[in-house]
Amino acid sequence: MVAIVWLRRSMREYDNTAIVRASKNHDKIVPFYVVDDEYFASHDLGYPRVRFWRDSLADLKEKLQEKGKDLVIRKGKPLKELKKVVDEVDADEVYHNRDYEPYARERDEKVSQELDISVKTFKDVVLHEKREILTNKGEPYKVYSYYRDKWFKKEKRKPQEPENYEVPKLESDNVPSLEELGFKWEGDWPWRGGRKSGKKKLEKFVENQIFNYEDKRDFPAESSTSKLSPHLKFGTISIREAYWAAEEARKKTGDESGIDTWEEELAWRDFYFQVLWNWPEEAEKAFLEKYRGIDWHWDDKHKELWKKFKKGRTGFPFVDAAIRQMNETGWMHNRPRMVVASFAAKDLHVDWRKLHKVMSERLVDAEIASMLGGIQWAYSVGTDAQPYFRVFNPWTQGEKHDPDGKYIREWIPELDKVPEQYIHRPYKMPEDVQEESGCRIGEDYPEPVVAHKEEKEKAVELFEKAS
Repeated sequence: MVAIVWLRRSMREYDNTAIVRASKNHDKIVPFYVVDDEYFASHDLGYPRVRFWRDSLADLKEKLQEKGKDLVIRKGKPLKELKKVVDEVDADEVYHNRDYEPYARERDEKVSQELDISVKTFKDVVLHEKREILTNKGEPYKVYSYYRDKWFKKEKRKPQEPENYEVPKLESDNVPSLEELGFKWEGDWPWRGGRKSGKKKLEKFVENQIFNYEDKRDFPAESSTSKLSPHLKFGTISIREAYWAAEEARKKTGDESGIDTWEEELAWRDFYFQVLWNWPEEAEKAFLEKYRGIDWHWDDKHKELWKKFKKGRTGFPFVDAAIRQMNETGWMHNRPRMVVASFAAKDLHVDWRKLHKVMSERLVDAEIASMLGGIQWAYSVGTDAQPYFRVFNPWTQGEKHDPDGKYIREWIPELDKVPEQYIHRPYKMPEDVQEESGCRIGEDYPEPVVAHKEEKEKAVELFEKAS
């Protein structure tokens, strides 16, 4: 008999739990991918995420073909296409790895209910899922620190190689082109999807950068983060590979602070996945019910501010550099992500869902669970969120985490010749310094679009009124 392994986000053969488990029970397997019409029609997708997905899908098909196998691709609705392939090969079981987003859960439940054969599902995209880590009262965690303590103590399995299997010959659609999908990009494209790129990034990180991660991770001008997030998002490497590579690095040095801190990022990722699973309404509503009625602003003034924000033209250099980094590369360093989200919330008072939409469209690693968690945290409306009266100061955040302005100069070329003493607050430059630096405030680079201190006070009022 034949098993179908329905692939979605785990775009690799090695340590793909569904493939590993299917190969133990079947000598014939159909690795199967559906280019889901419904998903493309209903989600906020942009070129970065679609390009990385498309490249990784093509890479997986190529890698399987090199081994004398194949990836069967069909375009349409998942249930309908699965039924067709089940009939074509007389399959007796469908295997797939679990997903935790509301759309995926509804889709997968429908498949399980309406397919006439056994559907088996597996944990793969996280180390710990759903309700595996609970409070002493048997409830899922809302506070990360307590979750983290149990997460580190819980056993984590190692990566696994699938057993040998054959792939029956079947008709397959081609990997769709970006033009067919309706996406295009202007400028250079800095990302390479696929397994080879993911493995290379992981190896480079654990051999060198992970040991300095604790000290350098908050400085966006430094190349100190792994940039593995899109590879984990699309599963070109497994979360287990990432974790155990860090553990191997631990054996090579007595300095474990960087390793512990980076592994905490994996814990945060699991935490946000279990939050979304246990409270799926978080995808549409603020996690904290008392703040669901906040009167976020959306008049003509704020619509205009939002346009400037999305272009990186707010007059706050650290914020603008982050937005431009995202617009030009499809990625944003984590420290600026927090500052940008706080600015959108506490300085512009714009609904968190609007920022979520922008990031969904523009980030290559738009992992919905983590993005929801991070944005709602900075907005003070999410689980374990920072208190509403704690507001990131966009000036001092830049001064602290980009002290010499290297990050700002990289992404805001009009500020390149601005003296260091003014790089974080260029609006304070005297006329002669503006002339000398070739940057006229209000012309080449904008005045600050809001007064931070005043907007901070208004934000506090918004939260206190809501609660």
